Amino acid sequence: MVAIGIAALAFLALPQTSLSQNGEDDVILRAMRDEIDRSRQLRVVGGRDDAPYFISYTLNDGETYRINASMGAAVAVSHNRVRFPVIDVRVGSYDFDDTGHIYSGIYTGSRLDGAWPLDDSYQALRDGFWLATDRAYKTALESISRKRSSLNNANAPAEKLADFSRVDPVKSIGKISHKKFDQAAWESRIVNISGIFNAYPEVLASLVDFQQLQGATYIMTNEGTVIRYTDDLSLFFSKAEGQAPDGMLVRDAVSFQQQDIDQLPSEADMRKAVAASAENIRALAHAPAGASFSGPTLFEPQAAAQLMAQLIGDNLYVPRRPLAEPGRAVNFLPSELESKIGSRILPEWIDITDDPLQTTWNGRALPGHYPFDDEGVPGKTVSVVEKGVLKNFLMTRQPVKGFATSNGHARLPGGYGAKRAAISNLFITASQTSPLADLKKRLIDMCKERGKPYGMLVRKLDYPFSGNAAELRQLAASGGQSGGSARPVSPPVLLYRVYADGREELVRGLRFRGVSTRTLRDMLAASQETAEFDFTNNAAPLALLGAGGYLAPAAVISPAMLFEEIEFELPQEPLPKLPIVPPPTASKESAR
Repeated sequence: MVAIGIAALAFLALPQTSLSQNGEDDVILRAMRDEIDRSRQLRVVGGRDDAPYFISYTLNDGETYRINASMGAAVAVSHNRVRFPVIDVRVGSYDFDDTGHIYSGIYTGSRLDGAWPLDDSYQALRDGFWLATDRAYKTALESISRKRSSLNNANAPAEKLADFSRVDPVKSIGKISHKKFDQAAWESRIVNISGIFNAYPEVLASLVDFQQLQGATYIMTNEGTVIRYTDDLSLFFSKAEGQAPDGMLVRDAVSFQQQDIDQLPSEADMRKAVAASAENIRALAHAPAGASFSGPTLFEPQAAAQLMAQLIGDNLYVPRRPLAEPGRAVNFLPSELESKIGSRILPEWIDITDDPLQTTWNGRALPGHYPFDDEGVPGKTVSVVEKGVLKNFLMTRQPVKGFATSNGHARLPGGYGAKRAAISNLFITASQTSPLADLKKRLIDMCKERGKPYGMLVRKLDYPFSGNAAELRQLAASGGQSGGSARPVSPPVLLYRVYADGREELVRGLRFRGVSTRTLRDMLAASQETAEFDFTNNAAPLALLGAGGYLAPAAVISPAMLFEEIEFELPQEPLPKLPIVPPPTASKESAR
């Protein structure tokens, strides 16, 4: 199995092409090599002598089949082909180049490159690489000029970091092969699964989505790296939304992702998961609204994994603040862990490792496995937290303070001319554990000791976020939670009050208050039981479900986590009105 660095735009669909299995006669590799060799001599006549020091060509070549269905009917079916190039030309040197400025990557001139040839025509491919390289080179020249101008108007940073790190070149030309799949059978399966929601009048809107991405990724650089590998990904998700009597929207979602379509759950398991999601909507629609609370809280393993994907996973990437003129506002979100190397961020009995080389866990395939990142650097196992102390970050080829080299985690596009690091398979392990049942009993005992009428149990978070983009913007604008991280944290979906007798009561509508990476230091205990939670990171806030863009599948393996105090609040935004006319009642026949 291999990495999914495929630049598959989620609304496109890509068909299978005939690819040579011999690197020496692969027309794409030949066109890449010849155009890179010619581009080494790039100069602007009469201009400053800024020759390219680094040239990288990436081509994602493949096909996508996609079907959307709702309430037992197909609403969209597509099957398209695309070749998507990423051309990176850097001028200057490894120490100082055109990246890292507020306007890096912005080109003001005309653009002649556009549609990419789908045929294996050597001349057409050469022309495509030539035009794309021309634009990338001109963009780099503009960017380094702006960067030098800004430096003339501002004091240089106190600590000068190189802009790009050196790596050993890699040559790996893999065989391209794809598994056949029955499109008609999958369309029937997705339509039938979507019909499950017809039996639930509480569900007002739903969607079931399936995508099969089959492709190949090519990477070549002037440093000597030459890579070709199969780049497949199978995606399934369903989401549904209902409305409580007071107008509050309630929702739930499930998703599955694997690099091998045969490793997706069976149709029976998919139906079981979607039916459980529909039951959650029904239960939430009839559940009472929660009330603001601060006290003992237990995150079950899946919810803990979802929480750690955000608080730890999103903060292991440390972006560099771009250079700009004094006084100019910069759109920049730093990592909460940037200054925490060598500090305790978790209890001393917690270790965390990110491992893109591990392919399975408990007999199940891990979708976060990959051999090479998007910069052509082999993925490496990284011990990020040891005995509660932060030791490492996930790195691209852009150095940050204290870390000069890549560890093969450039998986998403970043800002200001750089790539963005992302987790692969994140393992949270605890050396001190107790059975989950004992943690629930301890939760109840803590509530009694503190005079709390109940504690909180979190079973599932809304991550990846299953609302629409407008709701995500509203969540981000409100801070997602008050009094905590600048990054919004996804709200709970399944949240229960746990009373002294062990009874659980589902409540709806609450979100976290003040939860951030600082919260993790106060974890009290972890469970013996663990869960694997996987998702597709797409660089959207809260990994917005179904968003297009680059896709980086990931997995998080975590135990349950008990905290002495987590704060919850009930948002005060106005609630939408109920539908004027109730939804039609589905018959038993249509629900089959």
